[in-house]
Amino acid sequence: MERIFWVKCPKCGGRFCCDYELRHSNLKLICPFCHEQFLDAESPEIDERL
Repeated sequence: MERIFWVKCPKCGGRFCCDYELRHSNLKLICPFCHEQFLDAESPEIDERL
């Protein structure tokens, strides 16, 4: 099973999942709801549960 983590967009508050390999990668995530680009560290909520 591929590992994922959930983030919350700092602009619109939408929650979405990302591939865990992007965690701490300094690549910007793109919110699928509002298209805001942000680093995982900028997310107000991160859920790494398996």
